[in-house]
Amino acid sequence: MTESSFKVSLCGEPGVGKTSIALRQAQNSFPVSHQPTLGANFLIWNTIIDGEEIKLIIGDSGSQERFYSVLPTYFRGSVAAILIFDITKKESFQRLTFWLEKLEEGVGKIPVIIAGNKIDLEGKREVTKEEGEKFAKEIDTIYFEVSAKENANLFPMFKKIAKLALEHDNN
Repeated sequence: MTESSFKVSLCGEPGVGKTSIALRQAQNSFPVSHQPTLGANFLIWNTIIDGEEIKLIIGDSGSQERFYSVLPTYFRGSVAAILIFDITKKESFQRLTFWLEKLEEGVGKIPVIIAGNKIDLEGKREVTKEEGEKFAKEIDTIYFEVSAKENANLFPMFKKIAKLALEHDNN
């Protein structure tokens, strides 16, 4: 069985849960307190798609304004990305276009998935599922609603991004 390795970047505003999503998927752990990511972290998740071993290198970069100038460098080498927003913070959703532009600045057009995180906080929702789906449709991709805290929908989302990375690599 051959193994393919792909870098997937997580993009989005500070505090949307990029690190929590990466840690939950790669290590099945959830941080009890939040510390902003400084620089970039990389975690590994292995899976099998269509009989092929896939190693996803999940890139989690700091997203504070002071890192904006180096973001394209962090994204380099990515073959797919997940644009993440917090469903309880409308502004994080409104900034997805900015993150898509920064990503494309670093790596050009690559497959992306849109993810609305923190569905465990449904009562505080500011962005509807329909709004997330509409934005995803506008940029010709798919939308997942997830919860890193409850480990909800992360596995299918990462399986899909691995499949997109594999397809992108084969084209």
